[in-house]
Amino acid sequence: MRIRALPLLFLPLAFTGCVERLLSIRSEPSGAEVFIDGERRGSTPHVERYSFYGGREVTLVKKGYRSHRKLVELNAPWWQIFPFDLLTDVVIPFTITDRVELDIVLEKEPPAAEALGETLKRAEEAREKSRLPADAPR
Repeated sequence: MRIRALPLLFLPLAFTGCVERLLSIRSEPSGAEVFIDGERRGSTPHVERYSFYGGREVTLVKKGYRSHRKLVELNAPWWQIFPFDLLTDVVIPFTITDRVELDIVLEKEPPAAEALGETLKRAEEAREKSRLPADAPR
């Protein structure tokens, strides 16, 4: 009789809770390629599951728009810090979602002629700064 009661002791563990950690990334316009810590993960809108808190580098790339790089710090909420995490991860019998959302607006890339003009202007300014004054010893 005691052997049959043993599984009943473990039955509550089958209904324990857990925490689902999600990083949700949206861009305007959508369809930008998503890179997280240098790895391609898909395109926007994108939802990424993660296991550990900490810093991530998120980069969005879309043709015709400037690339956007952002350092995101995924901080643990109070209920994921010891000893509260024992309750949310083991005791509470439902799933809790910790969702971090990023909404990024991408800037249009300037036309090539305009970008070339800006580059030439900066090059000319650098050339002028690098010239030696006429009275400088050579």
